[in-house]
Amino acid sequence: MAYDQHLADRIAQELQAQGINAEAKRLMGGLCFVLNEKMCVGTSIDKASNKPKLIARIGARAVDTALADKNCLPFQPAGRVMRDFISVLDEGIDSDEGLSHWIRLSVDFNHKLDEKKT
Repeated sequence: MAYDQHLADRIAQELQAQGINAEAKRLMGGLCFVLNEKMCVGTSIDKASNKPKLIARIGARAVDTALADKNCLPFQPAGRVMRDFISVLDEGIDSDEGLSHWIRLSVDFNHKLDEKKT
């Protein structure tokens, strides 16, 4: 399970800045942050570039839009596309604003999942 500790720390700091209390767990080949018992956002190493990437669970509709961004790819662990998830390459999260954007989308989608339960 490979991930970049610096990116993991940045994710944790951003979640805290947004007032989100998420639990860090080793999942999906990296480190994920779980919110409301669901994977929200995480990090692993991109096999093609060997650089850190963000794994963001933003929902299928948002994924369709996000794929227009040159720094976004479908999330494909073990070659299978996971429809609610996106991989954001290093260049898309190198700024605090970029990282914050993807985390905010992930947290918003996580809250929508909780609304569906009630």
